[in-house]
Amino acid sequence: MKHPEISNYIVEQFKKAQSDKVLGGNRSHTVHVSHLTGHCMRKTWYDFHLPEKPLSYSSVCNFFLGTILHENVSLGGRNEVPLSANIRTKQTIEIKDIGNHNYYDCLTGTVDDILEIDGDTVIVDKKTTNQIPEFPAEESVTQINFYKLLLYIQEGIEAKIGAILYLDKPSSFKETNCFVFHLWSLQDIEKQIISKLDQLKCKDEPDRVVTSRCDWCPHLHACDPYGNGGYRKS
Repeated sequence: MKHPEISNYIVEQFKKAQSDKVLGGNRSHTVHVSHLTGHCMRKTWYDFHLPEKPLSYSSVCNFFLGTILHENVSLGGRNEVPLSANIRTKQTIEIKDIGNHNYYDCLTGTVDDILEIDGDTVIVDKKTTNQIPEFPAEESVTQINFYKLLLYIQEGIEAKIGAILYLDKPSSFKETNCFVFHLWSLQDIEKQIISKLDQLKCKDEPDRVVTSRCDWCPHLHACDPYGNGGYRKS
């Protein structure tokens, strides 16, 4: 084997290792908290009702980096805590018991860290980013609130505080910022989740929510947000 061929082989082996780590069967085929945090439930509806599209290599790389971080960094409390529950019955459920009969009744997720600080239960999520924001992303705040309900159903613990730890990738995580905030009521969280599960359960896709993200949506052509066959804005 010539040197260029050896080089290509080694690079391909690395890419294969990345894909094996990300797609190695550990990701459950259920409705995950992250599916419900965005404003556009139409995109999520397409994710579940259209043929599954393979992850791009860029997405694999992002998941790979996150996997390394989450597997190796514990903040001193409980780390990588799996949660799953039937939201409508308010009962804990094992992933193996989620099927066609209750698929859109159940929600799963994994909390990065659960800490006990000064008598308060704090739900923490780590986010890698190319630029640390001035304010926490609304979707990330929603994600932690949804974890709150799952944690309450599964363990009877009502967390009152959430935190998002942003880690700057360009500085190799040297630059950080942590946002701390109060969580919503259990009733408000349950109402939001059930509304979104109902939208996923429908046979017809939800209404369009046209945003600046539409141009990069994998379902751009199916959704046709601009009414011109899904072509991007000029």
